[in-house]
Amino acid sequence: MLGLSNSVSGSSYTSLDLKEGTTDLELWLKNDTGVTTAKWDDSSGNDNHVTQGTEADQAAVSGGGLDFEASESDHYDLTSKIDIADNQGFCIALVLTRESEVAGCLLSDGTAELLQFQTARKIRVKTVNTSGEGIVTDIAFTSDVFALSTKFLLLINRSAGAQNQFTVMKNGVTLTPDTDTSANEAKGENPSGIEFTVLGARDGSNNFFDGIVHEAAIWSKGLSTTEIADVNSYLKEIHGL
Repeated sequence: MLGLSNSVSGSSYTSLDLKEGTTDLELWLKNDTGVTTAKWDDSSGNDNHVTQGTEADQAAVSGGGLDFEASESDHYDLTSKIDIADNQGFCIALVLTRESEVAGCLLSDGTAELLQFQTARKIRVKTVNTSGEGIVTDIAFTSDVFALSTKFLLLINRSAGAQNQFTVMKNGVTLTPDTDTSANEAKGENPSGIEFTVLGARDGSNNFFDGIVHEAAIWSKGLSTTEIADVNSYLKEIHGL
């Protein structure tokens, strides 16, 4: 369990601590907690805050998080990189509102997009193998599941091992990829490494995300079925999804 600290009172969780019961929560940008235009405090206990000292590149505080504008170069640097090795699992949970169809990058290593919205029906995960080659996984769907101006919970989980498996969920429901328009999304096709260093852009000069990040968490392991259910249940309840 991820430490949902029990219990449910009526239909609402009375408390939650995502870091309780696991040492693998690397970053937690908690909604309405320690967020300013210059800095969003990391609630994971790792002090891996995201910061931006240049006023022109700062997002506005909105919806308990940060409202990024692609036209204004908004982006933030992590205090310390999050390093995912080859064959290592990981999980990313994000509560977002997309505000344009710009192919915006949510997370990067400062040189390449590691998690990017390509369109309203396609996301991209890019890793780098031990030879330095970028491996792109495009996960596409048959409808516009990531519509504009609608807050939603996106969870991406990669299991550990060379036979890794990506799972993509929206608001707690698993999405089925369209294999005709996806690439490298099948089991074992992208087990390579990732280094997360930037939030909201590819490298600080392009591929900016346009929308609100209400909450974000990254784990350096693939979560279990129970853990995924706990995270989805909590974030859906907190954000009214």
